[in-house]
Amino acid sequence: MRTILAFALACTLAGCGSTSPEKNVETEQAPQAAQTQPLSLVPYPNSVEVIPGTLTLHNTVHVEAADGSETAQPALNTLLEQLDIELSDTAPSQIELIRVQEPALGDEGYRLIIDSHVSISANTDTGLFYGVQTLRQLLPAQASKDYQLPLVAITDTPAFAWRGNMLDVARSFYPTEYLKSHIERMARFKLNRLHLHLSDDQGWRVEIKQYPKLTEIGGASAVEGGRSGFYTQAEIRELVAYARAHHITLVPEIDLPGHTQAALASYNELACDDVTNLGPYSGLEVGFSKLCLTKPEVIYPWVENVLAEIIELFPSEYIHIGGDEIKDPLYAEFIGRATKIVDKLGRTAIAWEEGSVADNDPDVLLQLWNDEYDIQPALERGHQLILSPCTYAYFDHGNYAEQPNTYDWCRKEGVPLERAYSLDTSAFGAAVGVESALWSELVHTNAAADNRLWPRLAATAELGWSQVDSRDYSAFTKRLGQLRGQLDAMGIQYYPEPDLGW
Repeated sequence: MRTILAFALACTLAGCGSTSPEKNVETEQAPQAAQTQPLSLVPYPNSVEVIPGTLTLHNTVHVEAADGSETAQPALNTLLEQLDIELSDTAPSQIELIRVQEPALGDEGYRLIIDSHVSISANTDTGLFYGVQTLRQLLPAQASKDYQLPLVAITDTPAFAWRGNMLDVARSFYPTEYLKSHIERMARFKLNRLHLHLSDDQGWRVEIKQYPKLTEIGGASAVEGGRSGFYTQAEIRELVAYARAHHITLVPEIDLPGHTQAALASYNELACDDVTNLGPYSGLEVGFSKLCLTKPEVIYPWVENVLAEIIELFPSEYIHIGGDEIKDPLYAEFIGRATKIVDKLGRTAIAWEEGSVADNDPDVLLQLWNDEYDIQPALERGHQLILSPCTYAYFDHGNYAEQPNTYDWCRKEGVPLERAYSLDTSAFGAAVGVESALWSELVHTNAAADNRLWPRLAATAELGWSQVDSRDYSAFTKRLGQLRGQLDAMGIQYYPEPDLGW
């Protein structure tokens, strides 16, 4: 049987279509072309070869893990422990983690074969880790005396390198325990970028040792009804390490030169001399605060010193400098200088798409939130995009129209699951990936964040991982609907989406 699956897999890698060596092998290249009951996997793999029948996985297994599976093996062991499956060198069931050298799998791809036993192979530990996540979805969320697995050969690689979610911790603070849970949940669905919006008018959330008042004053404020607080540098380093173990990169954002009231309240000299509003802020309005761009001798040393400490904390290749919702004649000059400061510090800047008016190097990423913004000139200059158009990706908007404590300024009907899934990523030829966003002006608790994020974040995961021609909302809802137990096991207080039968 392994010979049959290996042949099918070879065809998949070589691009020879769905031809099978025997008629009893069914091919699933995409959910819409799959069996009546496609495998309950989200995001859906590139290629699935299915053979009728099952493998019984007993409650003791033998695991063989190759060197270089330093996160995949612990992830597998945790899965087995949660299902009360014990490890034994003499067990009848076997699971293998194998390192290979196959360019077609890339840095994040994997192959999962289930026949007489289970084998996951990949070029990297990351790929093995993602293979374990797929195996997890093929297993139930609750322990049993044994487990029936379908006989399959899955070959899988992501459509995009950037598969993200943004959490606004500036308006309302989220504790480290919640961020760790969120990281775990993201990893289950192969998301790999957690963008932390660390500063805004209502709060400053990261310790900067050279400027302690940023957290002494800015960390003590929040939007009305929200939570205040900040992360120490030790806590940030712990979060970075925790995220790395789940193959997630933490991407920090310090919002500049607007959305800076918390910084101005902490260090009044950053404001222009005629500004009288220099206290903490707890309101909802935006676009009123900014660094004084006519005081370059004050603001640019501050910007560089802050970003230098941020870069010491976050190993991310990309550092987000914000740049949205500000009107100032010196705005473009500031963005150009700020992106060059990031470059001088050895990293690459991200700016919201408004920053495209500046004289930026083409490697500066632009994050597109405004569906109506004319981004074409920036694309012609060579910039690439993170796709976060608000009518599809802003999850502070309701799961349904007029959901309490949600916004509708971008889309009156809210952003239901079907809308979130319908983003056509192929319409943007220069996209590095997708990222949904949760702004926290009206989201003040962990439970509220869960309700806004899930199950819509699963749509983000599929948009980021699965190929465009494999997307089908009806098939997606059937598959995701079967994974409710997985979300329950993770303690997610999700919105009970009717389209999923929840």
